[in-house]
Amino acid sequence: MKRSGGFTLIEMLVALAVSSLLLVAGSTLLIQTLRAGDVVERHTGDVRALDVAHSLLRDDLAGATLRKTRAPNGLDAPQAFTGGQSLSQPLLAFTRNGWLNPAAADARGDLQRVEYFVQEGRLLRRAWLRPDPVRETPYAERVIADGIDSIGLRFFAGHSWQLNWSGQAESLPELVEMTFVYGEGDELRQVFLVGGNG
Repeated sequence: MKRSGGFTLIEMLVALAVSSLLLVAGSTLLIQTLRAGDVVERHTGDVRALDVAHSLLRDDLAGATLRKTRAPNGLDAPQAFTGGQSLSQPLLAFTRNGWLNPAAADARGDLQRVEYFVQEGRLLRRAWLRPDPVRETPYAERVIADGIDSIGLRFFAGHSWQLNWSGQAESLPELVEMTFVYGEGDELRQVFLVGGNG
């Protein structure tokens, strides 16, 4: 007896089962790949933001000068370089040089007043258009780090570390160490040279 062409019911069920397994495995792999891509993209964005923050801090602190200026409120005594943990004061406040002015496009010098402070889990950089700002002096403000629980700050001079740096000091610290603490308990410690030291 001659067999007619076609598939038996068992062969069809086996083929459907194998196809189903391959489809499930393929879709699971695709979903995991997309999720991993999202995680990588998010972490790449975080690393890029930290790189920008590090570059700004490095450049600002390397250009720090001992020039005393008044705070924009006009009340405090002139200070050169201040830093430390205080609720009423910025983390860091100083005048920096080296602010580029290509082809003297703006009527200004190369000095700039800069402050760093923490507000609602963000590290902000505020820079004035003049080194001796008043309340009406325009400034640019930029968020350079986000998702911060706290920032530890230390200043190295001579042979020891200090937690605060007085604006009345007759010198700049040699190094500034900043420790960023994030929500997951992660810490990032960075050390910066001040005023071109080293």
